[in-house]
Amino acid sequence: MNSQYTLRCSVCHQAIGMQYISLDRRTQKYGVTMWQGERRSTITVLIAQEMFRYDCQDCRAVHESQIVAEMKLKTTHPGSGPVTPCSRCATPVDRSLPHVSYSYLEVEMSDWVISKVTGDTELAVLCPNCEEPDDPPSDAAVAMDIDHKERSRA
Repeated sequence: MNSQYTLRCSVCHQAIGMQYISLDRRTQKYGVTMWQGERRSTITVLIAQEMFRYDCQDCRAVHESQIVAEMKLKTTHPGSGPVTPCSRCATPVDRSLPHVSYSYLEVEMSDWVISKVTGDTELAVLCPNCEEPDDPPSDAAVAMDIDHKERSRA
């Protein structure tokens, strides 16, 4: 890897190599699209924020109990249905609407670029009363932010 940055595991603090696992907080929603004449379920991730990173499954597994306790989750690893109970309060969450999901994303990296997604496992789904989904930035806000960054470099 030719970079000045070193990614380190949140648990053991070892440098992360090709295998990379992150716990992400996502605002997402489910939908259905047509592909080759068949209906397919889709997940649209509106916003994603990396919360923790791990160098291996062992470190991820060690940290999970602490995350579950701190987030006060009653259940974990929800089913994939269009409606699922909130992992904290058990209120039904309509996944066709924007909602918060915490998920482990497993990838392989090459030269600081994700070359292959090898897994995506949902840890928790939260209802809007337990955790409000983030509003995705509007196109105008994104353009203003980019413009502001460009001006600040000058």
